[in-house]
Amino acid sequence: MFNFLGEIKDNIKNSKNFDLDSFNIINVSGRLLYVEGHLGLVSLSKELISFKVKKGVIMVEGSDMILAELSENTIKICGSINKVEQI
Repeated sequence: MFNFLGEIKDNIKNSKNFDLDSFNIINVSGRLLYVEGHLGLVSLSKELISFKVKKGVIMVEGSDMILAELSENTIKICGSINKVEQI
């Protein structure tokens, strides 16, 4: 059976930008960001949304961003996403 998130993780596992063992993240054309495994919001504005993950904080920079969905472990951000970085 095809596992979409598993395939993405396998393809970018060697990336130094993210520790994908603690969360899943999908960026669709710089217009939608979907994250599974967050641990809570840190900041929220139209230009910067940041949230905690197991080994740090993810910072999403862009313009006209909105928090379209927030649940216990998932976040969906819509807008013009320019940069996603784990610190």
